[in-house]
Amino acid sequence: MLKILTLINEIIKQIVVLIEFLVSTPNTTLDEIETKVRQMMLEIGKQLVELIVANRGTGFSQRIIKTPSDERAVFKGYQNRTIATLMGKINIKRAYYYKGKGKGGYVPLDESLSIPKEKYTYSAQEAIGLFAIEDSFAESAKKLKHLFPLEVSPSSIRRISERYGKEITQDEAIKVEEIFSHKRPIPQPEIHSVKRGYTGADGVMVPTVNGYREMKVATTYDTPRAKDSIANNLHYMAFFAKPEDFGEHLWVMQKLRGIYDGDESIWVCDGARWEWKQKRHHDPSGKEILDFIHAIEHLSEVANEIHGENTTNSSRWLKRIKKRLRKDGGHKVILSLERLLKKHSGDKLKSIIEYYQNNVNRMDYPSYESEGYHITSSTVESACRHVVGDRLKRSGMRWTEEGAQWLTSLRLKWKNDEWSQFWSAYRAFN
Repeated sequence: MLKILTLINEIIKQIVVLIEFLVSTPNTTLDEIETKVRQMMLEIGKQLVELIVANRGTGFSQRIIKTPSDERAVFKGYQNRTIATLMGKINIKRAYYYKGKGKGGYVPLDESLSIPKEKYTYSAQEAIGLFAIEDSFAESAKKLKHLFPLEVSPSSIRRISERYGKEITQDEAIKVEEIFSHKRPIPQPEIHSVKRGYTGADGVMVPTVNGYREMKVATTYDTPRAKDSIANNLHYMAFFAKPEDFGEHLWVMQKLRGIYDGDESIWVCDGARWEWKQKRHHDPSGKEILDFIHAIEHLSEVANEIHGENTTNSSRWLKRIKKRLRKDGGHKVILSLERLLKKHSGDKLKSIIEYYQNNVNRMDYPSYESEGYHITSSTVESACRHVVGDRLKRSGMRWTEEGAQWLTSLRLKWKNDEWSQFWSAYRAFN
């Protein structure tokens, strides 16, 4: 108790000295005041943490103890350990016990304080992960050092962030596998009474050491039935996977987000066959809508092929056919394209006609809009960029598939507003 009182008195003295200095220096700017106060707060915080930890003792109880796993362990002495916090490095004196040859040691204080194996506290590791999912590992190291008294190498940032991402990836894979093998109950919806639930799927090419690989991306959200409704409860998923595996993960996501059990399920996709195949397998009764933007992009290719790229005639034709698609739907546009084929023969035109014929039942845009359905997959298109591309597709980056996946899995915890929940659960579990 005496040490605590002594530290409190010392802290008070430091605060008084700082206040007297700042008050007696009238030309000090707000920025300078804030900087000095922050520096003192970090130093005081470090002293408090170190003192409170020291007050917990060393973990020594007696010379021979039983570990939680009921193993005999013998006291061998004390070991000092330095661990980095967001307020600076602290030193901890710990009693070390030896369990016997081939069994290793046991440190009671590490367990009672839940000290990580890493040389950084969980709060420091959380900050490391938060920076890593937004910026390169080298830039993250510089920013952490600038904002905190925390020096960590880019390689350590990568190791720590990927380790957590790996655990997330493996846990989710196990969960989905157990659900589909009936080893785990079907999850109950986290969101109830969904009126209209939307699902979008797409792919984004990621630069890896083995060339570009497609990472599949999905989004879910829900809306009321009213026209021009905005997306609620937007949720993301992204990983390297075969379509069948991705479909299972997506079904679980739909189930958890209340879409599978909602009043209506609507898929808005770009027309890739794997997307519709997984939709039919996992959500056969759901409505299928071909993304309107993709449909227009294909028509743009036809316009350029027939009338020349970026010409006035090309723009006029595209404007007319786009208006017809939105007003009359896919059937009327196919008739227009088939009439055009009698006068103009081109690979793009033939290909687009086939594409429209394959998707015509998903192109009743006049009805969709009159009933208030969304007709674009803008949420998943955006996710390909801001969830995956903004972190993985920067200039000069080349990833292992595992590293890209693990970092994306950790990034998704932030994007899906599950960050605090994940770290709270992780601390409690460990």
